[in-house]
Amino acid sequence: MRTILKISLLFTALALFSAFPAEITSWPAFNGTNHDNISTDKGLLKSWPEGGPKLLWKFSKCGKGYATVSVADNKIFTAGDAKSKTLVTALDMNGKLLWQAENGKAWTGAYPGARSTPVFSEGIVYHISGGGRLAAFDANTGAEKWNYIFKDQGGTHGNWGYAESVTLDGNNLICMPGGSKVLCVALDKKTGKQVWAGDGIGDNASYCSGTLVTHKGKKMLLTLSAKYALGIDPKDGKLLWKFPYPTSYDVHATTPVYKDGLVYITSGYGTEDKILKLSDSGDSVKEFWSGKNIDNHHGGVVMLDGFIYGAGDKYKGWHCMELATGKEIWKANGVGKGSVTYADGMLYCYSERGQVALVEASNNGYKEKGNFKVESEGSDPYWNHPVVTGGKLYLRHENDLFVYDVKGR
Repeated sequence: MRTILKISLLFTALALFSAFPAEITSWPAFNGTNHDNISTDKGLLKSWPEGGPKLLWKFSKCGKGYATVSVADNKIFTAGDAKSKTLVTALDMNGKLLWQAENGKAWTGAYPGARSTPVFSEGIVYHISGGGRLAAFDANTGAEKWNYIFKDQGGTHGNWGYAESVTLDGNNLICMPGGSKVLCVALDKKTGKQVWAGDGIGDNASYCSGTLVTHKGKKMLLTLSAKYALGIDPKDGKLLWKFPYPTSYDVHATTPVYKDGLVYITSGYGTEDKILKLSDSGDSVKEFWSGKNIDNHHGGVVMLDGFIYGAGDKYKGWHCMELATGKEIWKANGVGKGSVTYADGMLYCYSERGQVALVEASNNGYKEKGNFKVESEGSDPYWNHPVVTGGKLYLRHENDLFVYDVKGR
């Protein structure tokens, strides 16, 4: 009888587990797993109550800066500057501090604070300081495993330091020191030893994080330096193509978008956004169209079903445009210039003034479904990107990390 009871209880537990599967909480890198700003979360709120979703908890010792979070291995990772040091922070899923580790000096130049977001892979966290110190930390303890100094490689950056978050390709970690010696390097992610160094093109690093795509069977890294859009072979660092893309102050911060042989690039200050068409071989590009649609400064864009969503700088407001034609579909003021991410049919728009909106990701017009203000001390702009994973919305500002419950009911 006891055996029958145990079996019955086991089947009941399995049935309950099937009915309520465990949440998958994974956002291991800046812009997410696929570097496309798209969360796989489902079953989220389609509208918010007055005052916004429920605040679950707040952590206020992140250090100052513009990093966002990565979430992996049941931990939350972020970065900030405090007491002249850059700090990488690990929290548990309830906001308890697990460790903080130093990654060189704080960035004290223009707009002080950490820029890069930590990236997680196979038990290691990687982070680049504003001054160009790349370090690897044990994700469980914070112990430093290795470091790589961009300056030692002749690396050069613009006025606002290094802001890139690293790109992982199998066992390799790819990043851009910039300068005349090398443009881009790949390191063994376990040891930090150099695997390859791409030839320099005499251009500084900008503020862009790259993305890996596959074009007609050929893998390539898409990114931007200070003056060029670039296609790089991740096997050996060979420069496949470069396309001149001048902008004010050399600020290229938005990750390129790829679809069906087309590469979308955008920058702020009224710079025209462009589509580049790749050759079948992937070794060259030509301009497909150019327009005044979304001059995205550094808040990122989202591409869904052939449409691009994001906020402009001089071309103010929030925009939806068709990727293949450059046609603007709609424009709205919304919460004003800011950053964006996507989950479960909705855009999460986070303005540089701290206002947050939930907006339908639709090419049928701007439809806002909730709005609230993040109450954080400090006068710095709210430039940290939002993250949605595991039914939670993560928002950073200066020392603070806010975590909200956005699961549907």
